[in-house]
Amino acid sequence: MTEQLADLLTTFTRQSNMQLSEFFFDNSEKLDALVQLYSTFNQQTTSAQMRRIRELKRALNDSNWRDQEGLELIYSQFNTERPLIIIEGGFESTRGNPLGKFIIKITTKTIQAWNHYEDQLMKDFPSIEPIIGGDRTTLVVNTIWGNDETEILTALMNVQSYLMTLTDSYVVI
Repeated sequence: MTEQLADLLTTFTRQSNMQLSEFFFDNSEKLDALVQLYSTFNQQTTSAQMRRIRELKRALNDSNWRDQEGLELIYSQFNTERPLIIIEGGFESTRGNPLGKFIIKITTKTIQAWNHYEDQLMKDFPSIEPIIGGDRTTLVVNTIWGNDETEILTALMNVQSYLMTLTDSYVVI
């Protein structure tokens, strides 16, 4: 069935606006049901991720960790004399598992902050290509299977410790 749905989506992209309009009109009830099923699926995925983020936040037992809309763990309490650098961690669903992978990222929100830390980050994470979007730069530093709480917590604390050392010892330019 999954393959049939993928084929259907491919077919849609090849249709004219008039053909799509006619199809949507003729099948509106079925499409509404499909949209509702997908919406329910998305809500269940989001709920599972939010519940797990709350559990991880409690397990970290550090009030400086906060959650971003319940879907990501954020830590930014580093040396305030240095440019802002952030740890972000959140789930990415995989086929059949809303908690498939836990992704840990180091992020700067300004070009100046990235420029400040870039040399050391690239030295310490040479095989990771930064993701640049506007002023924001992100390094995905760890990906963990989502059901391994111990490994997730250890990785978060290791990145936190790394960034504390980096922001305490790094020379201001």
